[in-house]
Amino acid sequence: MSENEMSENEMLGNKPDAAEFIIPASDTKGHSARHWFRCIPAMARQVEQIIQSKKFPYRTKGDLLRHALHRHMGWLVSIEPMITVSGQVDAMLEIMRDEEMSNDFALVFEKMGERIAQHMSANSQREAARLVLTIQACIKEMPEGFWKSRYEEQIKERYGGLIKGTDKCKLGEME
Repeated sequence: MSENEMSENEMLGNKPDAAEFIIPASDTKGHSARHWFRCIPAMARQVEQIIQSKKFPYRTKGDLLRHALHRHMGWLVSIEPMITVSGQVDAMLEIMRDEEMSNDFALVFEKMGERIAQHMSANSQREAARLVLTIQACIKEMPEGFWKSRYEEQIKERYGGLIKGTDKCKLGEME
């Protein structure tokens, strides 16, 4: 994306989606290339401050620098059009983001199933229902779209019977 181009979120005054910040360190086959460079100490401190602030979804310097490089390469191509692999990179990034969302989805329901089974085996249906309602509240905070709908459908399909009639109760009143 060029410096003059803005994502739909930015045009609407919203913060960009966290997924827009994540640029994987390796391709789908696990291949990567290491780059080394020097910068002035003030810039290095600023990178550290940004990471430590936790205001952006960067866990490491590499996360921030990959994102910066990706954005900057888009800007360079907007200044001087050239044949690039940016379309391929963007396609790969989208596939990897989708795969990550799919893996997270599966993991949430796997872990949730384990916890609910444990509560049920301990004869604690109320605690199982509380967990489902808590997760359901978290899902309601997700941005609208495909994944939110998938989560909502799975909650209803897998645990609808468990929470039927408990939607109106306050979570704090449940044990």
